[in-house]
Amino acid sequence: MINRGLIPNLFTVGNLLCGFLALRYIVEGNYVPAAWLIVLASALDNMDGRLARYMGRDSRFGIEFDSLADVCTFGVVPAFMLYHGLLPTGWGAVLASVFLVCGALRLARFNIMSQDEGKGEFFTGMPIPAAAIVLSQYIVFTGHSWATAHAAHLGVLLTFSLSMLMVSRVEYDSMPSFRSGGLRDRCKQVFLVVAVALIVHPATSKEFFFPIALIYLLSGLYRWVAGLFSDEVTQHA
Repeated sequence: MINRGLIPNLFTVGNLLCGFLALRYIVEGNYVPAAWLIVLASALDNMDGRLARYMGRDSRFGIEFDSLADVCTFGVVPAFMLYHGLLPTGWGAVLASVFLVCGALRLARFNIMSQDEGKGEFFTGMPIPAAAIVLSQYIVFTGHSWATAHAAHLGVLLTFSLSMLMVSRVEYDSMPSFRSGGLRDRCKQVFLVVAVALIVHPATSKEFFFPIALIYLLSGLYRWVAGLFSDEVTQHA
């Protein structure tokens, strides 16, 4: 009989294998399937933690194994995709390395905060799976839906921004709970359903995936700026 504690780790193995297969597609220049494998890995990454907590099998080994898989799939793979597909230069390799290092730092901080504070409603700093999706989908978007001579320059700005957001204190939403009936959660639920519908549909996936991912990136910045103004108003009240 299979040990139930192994089941969440099988999802983590799937996450890691998705990253390896994505590397294969990137080497061949097939960025669309590589980007989708990153999305699939993100779904598996979300499921392994939830399943472990649901089964009461959340272990130190599982946490460390998950982080090692994440730094490979969401750190190494999108960084290599950036270098191979958009910036195949020495400086491109340096920028890709910055993304990888910031992603690893983000994972280390997340593990420490999870132990000390538990998991809250928001993530502190942009989660590395989200950053990996934004970066990989940008490469697909500029290659298939929005051809521009400035793709590399904008890619530099985007990659640097993602790197800084991962190690920042900017708060980002976690997955919405469909059990909640609050107005804010309902809005998040509607956005998620509409986003998934546009992303999955073949006619709109390449055109809408990156813009939707960009909305998520901007949502954290909006919350941060709104918080600054709220604090300023409170201080002057």
